[in-house]
Formats: sequence, structure tokens, C-alpha cells
Amino acid sequence: EPEEAVDANAEARGLRYSLYGFVAVLVVVLACTIPSGAPLRHPETGDIIGQTPFMESLLFIIAIFFLVSGVAYGVGAGTVKSANDVIGAITKTWAGLASLLVMFLMIAQFIAYFNYTHLPQVMAVGMAHLLESLGLGALPLMIGFILVIILLDFVIPGSLPKWAIFAPVFVPVFYDLDISPQALLAAYRIGDSPVNPL
Repeated sequence: EPEEAVDANAEARGLRYSLYGFVAVLVVVLACTIPSGAPLRHPETGDIIGQTPFMESLLFIIAIFFLVSGVAYGVGAGTVKSANDVIGAITKTWAGLASLLVMFLMIAQFIAYFNYTHLPQVMAVGMAHLLESLGLGALPLMIGFILVIILLDFVIPGSLPKWAIFAPVFVPVFYDLDISPQALLAAYRIGDSPVNPL
């Protein structure tokens, strides 16, 4: 269905409302974080960063920023007239993600059964010993991993499903060979990128 057009004045009003909503949430978050003894500080040390309520609720805080700003824009622009409009917009967004969620469900089941059998640990140890006995350095291993990912890109085209399947095996293998998970993820992205446009 086509999106309804918003005129320039309504859009400007929506952006202004969005700014007001953002500032209001920011004031509340700062009031709950900055003062000594604030609820989002660590109760004993008073820290804001680290193992604190602020850091533990950071995703929720960011979501609230987006929710309030988005709803305020909709109210200001006139595209949101009731709570049903907000629910409708959220439902429409999730409907577009339905196939991805089903795929994640299947991947999660596969990984759960795969981990239940302890096959990743067995495969990781066996592969690590094999690669260590070959005496290859980090660079040839990374290049080989990139080539494997490029080849598998034709069989499993999605980035997330492929990483979800290979990470439980390859991350421990390469970690045992002193290659960090971050470097392995970078190599994975290098191998995954060229085939994506095809």
C-alpha cells in the first residue's frame, strides 16, 4: 500500500515534536544517571560505566529514545492519530521481518541440537590439531577460510545463517591457533562480500 504523503509544514512540525520527545527522554535519563545515588548508577561504587544498571539497560534506553522520537514525529506530522496507528506501524515492520524470524528459529534449533551433541567441540579440537600439525601460519589459514566462505556463499547465500552455522566450529578452532574471533569475523566478511551482489 502506498505511503501517505506528508506536507512540508506537517513534516517540520513532526521533526520539532521528535526533537522535543528526544530531549524529554534525554532529561529523564540524565536525571536517573548523573546525580549521586541515582538509580542507574552502581549502588555501591556509584559508577555509571561498567557493571551498572545504566549499562545493563542501555538497549532499553536506546529503544525508548527511538520509540518516543518516532511517535512524537508521527503525532506532529499527523500520521499517528491513535495508539492503533502505532501498533499498525510496528506490526507492518515486523511483517516484513517474518521470513527472517522463521529462518532464525530454524537456525536456533539447529545450533541447539548441534551443541547438545557436543559435535562443535569435537570438530574444533580435531580441526585445531590437524591445522596445527600442518604448521600453516595465520595468513594462509585466513586466506583458506576466506576461500571456503566464498565457495559456500553459492550454497548458503545469507550472511547471518552462514555465520550462525560456522561460528560454533570455526571460532574455537582459530582461537586455539591464536587467531582472535574479531580477525576471523573480519575474514568472514571479506569472504562473504564479493558474492553478495551476485
